[in-house]
Amino acid sequence: MNNTIENIILSCKQGSRKAQKLLFETYAGTLLTVSRQYTMAGMDPLDNLQDSFIKIFEKISSYDATLGSFESWARRIVINTALDKLNKNKIQEVMVEMDELIQIAEDQIGVTESLEELMEIIGKLPDGYKQVFCLYEIEGLNHKEIAQMLDIKEVTSRSQLNKSKQMLRSKLEQPNSIFSIKYQSK
Repeated sequence: MNNTIENIILSCKQGSRKAQKLLFETYAGTLLTVSRQYTMAGMDPLDNLQDSFIKIFEKISSYDATLGSFESWARRIVINTALDKLNKNKIQEVMVEMDELIQIAEDQIGVTESLEELMEIIGKLPDGYKQVFCLYEIEGLNHKEIAQMLDIKEVTSRSQLNKSKQMLRSKLEQPNSIFSIKYQSK
């Protein structure tokens, strides 16, 4: 079997277990990172990843390369699987007052040498804040799309993004953060 991604996907569509294993090995690391961003606290991102791959293999016949990359398609499945679990657990909406939006992590991501530390900080946000922050800042969704996905109000999405940025700012300003020197010098 030729191991190009197109051939692996074609073989997966034909039910090849060997191709499924290759596909898993190719994308597990990348999709685990996505899973960590969207999995609720107290839940295992590996469980979400496993559930996502089950869905990927079940739905792979519907994947159409002309509509986008396989990685984007698979990322969406991982995100939706995590959000489905979030909705099933009925996390309470956190309503907070709207404050002026604070510009933070966007500038820091480009200058940091430790994206892993930033992802760890993002991972410590409360679930609702983390979900909204990742959907808005990483996935590029707007507040209307986020509100529909999470079954919340747009104002809640905006508010949670604001609060997540405030929390990230306070973490980035801590003296032990590698971001503090660059951040405080601005």
